[in-house]
Amino acid sequence: PPQVGGAGSGENVIGAWISAAAGSMLVVFPSLDAAKQWELTRFEPMRAGTRALRRKIKAGDKKGSDNTKLRKKYPGGVMRLIGANRAAQAKSATIRYVKFEEVSEYPLDVEGQGSLIKLVIGRTSNFGRRAKIFGDSTATVEGACQITAQVQRGDRRRWHVPCPSCGHAQVLQWERLNLDTAELACEACGVLHDEAAWKRESYRPRPRGMSEEEAAASGRAFWRATAVGEPGVASWDESGGALMAPIGWRPWPAMVTEYRTALRRMREEGDDADLITFTNNMLGRVWKPTVAESVGAGLLQQRAQRYELMTAPRGVLVVMAGVDTQDNRLAVVIRGWGRGEESWGIWHCEIPGDPSLPGVWGKLRDLLDTPIRHESGQMMRIDAVAIDSGGHHREDVYAFCRDAQMRGKHWFAIKGATSHDAPKLGRPKTQEFTWRGAPVAGGAELRQIGTQAIKTLIDNRLKLDLPGGGYYHFPTGFSDAYFRQLRSERRIWKRDARGVKRLLWDETSKRNEAWDCEVYAYAALLYAMSGRHPETVWQAREQLYGSAHQPGLQFDAVPGVEQTEEPAAVPAASETAAADLPDSDEQTDDLAGPVPADVQPLTRLVKTTTKPKPLARRRGGFATRW
Repeated sequence: PPQVGGAGSGENVIGAWISAAAGSMLVVFPSLDAAKQWELTRFEPMRAGTRALRRKIKAGDKKGSDNTKLRKKYPGGVMRLIGANRAAQAKSATIRYVKFEEVSEYPLDVEGQGSLIKLVIGRTSNFGRRAKIFGDSTATVEGACQITAQVQRGDRRRWHVPCPSCGHAQVLQWERLNLDTAELACEACGVLHDEAAWKRESYRPRPRGMSEEEAAASGRAFWRATAVGEPGVASWDESGGALMAPIGWRPWPAMVTEYRTALRRMREEGDDADLITFTNNMLGRVWKPTVAESVGAGLLQQRAQRYELMTAPRGVLVVMAGVDTQDNRLAVVIRGWGRGEESWGIWHCEIPGDPSLPGVWGKLRDLLDTPIRHESGQMMRIDAVAIDSGGHHREDVYAFCRDAQMRGKHWFAIKGATSHDAPKLGRPKTQEFTWRGAPVAGGAELRQIGTQAIKTLIDNRLKLDLPGGGYYHFPTGFSDAYFRQLRSERRIWKRDARGVKRLLWDETSKRNEAWDCEVYAYAALLYAMSGRHPETVWQAREQLYGSAHQPGLQFDAVPGVEQTEEPAAVPAASETAAADLPDSDEQTDDLAGPVPADVQPLTRLVKTTTKPKPLARRRGGFATRW
């Protein structure tokens, strides 16, 4: 766990090496930036506050010290700080002491030369048994946590605390903590005690030179080896986590609150990020994700509900779309969202044809311009559309988005980020420039999206059993192919571009367009809701699409208003849906611009006796058009 003892122990070891038996030392960090930060915030205060270190290591700003942020000279040797991403830095000299910092963050393969840990340890071979190596790290994800393999090499010493009632020494385990009272049960007698009772006597200060056996005999907490490791390798397993921290450092009631918040977010929103952080940092354990699919295509299809396509159920308040670009077709998914990001599938189809032909994009434009009937009787419009530009038709996507933006639409180009930890929605980047290099006004923009993060989020939400926040609804009109494509990928252990083993999404089938479209639709939701307070959005839309009966918007007679014909029915679902796409020649440009949502249905369905005042076309953000 962070700030519980591992990092401080490593710094004390460094100070002892410099003061008692000086020799050349190498301190390895995940990056040079981390090394500079450690020198500034940890090592320099330790040097300035310790008389023995001040005598041996001069301040960097002192004349003749020849010390820098990454190199510290002292009688008998020099300490160098390096990053774990460059193998050449570990080959320049023979070293006696090595300190590994945050081992789990190192790449598994550095420049094709294997593990940096083994490369550095090899540089200490000339010193034999006199060489000393110390490493510490916070646990990460199973399969990518390198500190776990190193701990298992040793004798795995664990922190034991005697029970206040029966005196039985045991490791403090999170599973025995009562979440209602924040009290821990003894594994022997079962009596519950709070944090103060467990630590008041067992955490008494030790006399100088007291051994672990003497500490155990005196009723104090102590370290005990739990395995037989390799000769000469001692390891400390802090799987007790922050429960073993001194009183006041990590209060147990605060840990319970943090855990419940993370668990609630996991269950309601399907986001396990907070739970992973709690498991790694607070419990000191490796996160073991569930790789196997718990929800298959068949089970999702059985959950489908009876409501018409291109209609929005009562909970829908905003509508987004995602478009996947292939060499011979366009795949489209339209999905509506409500409070708590509960969502309803509205439409799924594929538009066959070469995306380099204008006719294909014309059909897509007609589909995205088609109004969607809300259960309240009002007509909704798609708020934002994310279109994939990662294939072979990037310029066609840019041209389509540029034309849409000039008409006041929020249809934007996206591309999946290569990094596993990329943000779900990146910043826009201009893609069109004049011959002078200036950005084209109104030109297309590209946003990178964190596909790995969004896919994990959606996958967790598909596992939810009960409707509510984060739940995914599907209509019975969605085809079998849609559900098969929705579960066409699985998470497997793969090496990323840095050579680090990660749990990444990988294709198990060539047809995964529906899965990608759902990812893009969620990116469109993030785009539309960015910079806005969700509660304000939901309240404003609920006033428009509330449950109250609204005459005039449901084709009822309105005094003084001449009523037009009822609009044509929404096309039915189809597997390829090429012939079912709306291809009417009716002009709808007056509705495509930034028209308030409460005006759209009136303009579409009724014709007043007086000519309405024309709406001013203004370009602006999603918020200004509300």
